[in-house]
Amino acid sequence: MNKIIRHTLLGVLALMAGTADLWANSAIYACGHIRRERETAIPALKASGYTTAIIFNVTVEEDGTLITDYDWANQRPAEAGGIICKDGKYVFGEYQPHFADDVKSLLEAPTSISRVEFCIGGWGNGSYGKVAKLIAAHGTGPETTLYKNFKALKEAIPEVVAINDDQEQDYDVNAATAFHRMLAQIGYKTTIAPYTQKSFWQQLVANLNAEKEICDLVYLQTYGGGAYNNPNDWKVFGNLPMYVGFDNESSSDLSDMKTRFTDWRDNAGAEGGFIWNYNNESRNLNQWATAINRIFPPKKVEETIATVYDKSNFNGNAYTLPAGEFSQGEMSLYGVQGKDIVSFELKDGYELTFYYGDTFDGTNKTWTESSKNVGPSWFKRACSIKIMPADTGVGSVESAGERVIEVFDILGRRIAEECTGLSAELYTAQKNLPSGIYVVKADGKTVKVVR
Repeated sequence: MNKIIRHTLLGVLALMAGTADLWANSAIYACGHIRRERETAIPALKASGYTTAIIFNVTVEEDGTLITDYDWANQRPAEAGGIICKDGKYVFGEYQPHFADDVKSLLEAPTSISRVEFCIGGWGNGSYGKVAKLIAAHGTGPETTLYKNFKALKEAIPEVVAINDDQEQDYDVNAATAFHRMLAQIGYKTTIAPYTQKSFWQQLVANLNAEKEICDLVYLQTYGGGAYNNPNDWKVFGNLPMYVGFDNESSSDLSDMKTRFTDWRDNAGAEGGFIWNYNNESRNLNQWATAINRIFPPKKVEETIATVYDKSNFNGNAYTLPAGEFSQGEMSLYGVQGKDIVSFELKDGYELTFYYGDTFDGTNKTWTESSKNVGPSWFKRACSIKIMPADTGVGSVESAGERVIEVFDILGRRIAEECTGLSAELYTAQKNLPSGIYVVKADGKTVKVVR
């Protein structure tokens, strides 16, 4: 295929297949592991299938300094931490020089991540009590250290869209309201992660969303101190989407998570799920994320080009895919787990390529028709996929008297069919089709036409 045309086609398919949703559907709290083992953890998150990464955590000190994993007694980072922002400046690069770029890269294709948040709080974290004292003493204006430090953080890593409030002590609704209104002025949305104190959270959200929506998502803790929470009892936040949680640090029971999330989806209106937490490699990220995505699908297929199965002869669980390029993480958005495909059905006129690597690298193989069994070399081996119009070459279906000519868009939808004597190029030009790439069939030939 002509390289320019192929490049254009790949770009169009990637855009169509990879458009980020307003809200993601599967989230995970990413802890210090992403700094300690960054060369492994960052690619693993991108290939996971999770659609939101909540970075745990940012701690507010008494003077408004922002830190994570910092040992004040010895004036040095604990683990892979340090001072994040101090005196209105982002200084974390002095401690963790790769952190800002790593966070930004989570959103860079190929990736499943479409949203990143910073968490403040957690069990035993005293940030909100310190925030309340700072606000009582100085307010929340642009001249305050608290404002300047969060503004510096936003300017250093603007890709982070929200501050996740995991307040588990110091429940001061007036201080929390003022704090999150300040964060909104800087450019942050708010999300909340309640496990108790329902009336506090209800009032906080009501305050924040009274004039405009500052809080846009609820992560309900249904583990630990919130183990007995029923999402039905927490329907006090209007139309805000509610995600339910599972602690896979304490439990490796994937079936239990699936049962809980399915029940809460069907009977409590849950719209997504999240995991506490990612702090080591003891769990298969892709397996758990894909399980959540199958319950709360992030993507809808408008036109099915391929259907993949986890058993031979088109049996077992079936998942549909449009045309496009799908890294392992992006496959998960459609419910397809890496190393899970045994057979597939493919629409005529398309080719499907499997890769051993999760970002279109390593050994690969291309098929141009359906396969009842991909064979021993590819049995549950595919970690990324490309689905494209078959590479039949770029050329012309020349005039040859009256015959049927068919025009398809890149998703395989027939958009024109007529008896004509025109060539493919002249016919598509005459139809005044929008700019794009089309597959034209006539006289037993298939060609691509770029408008």
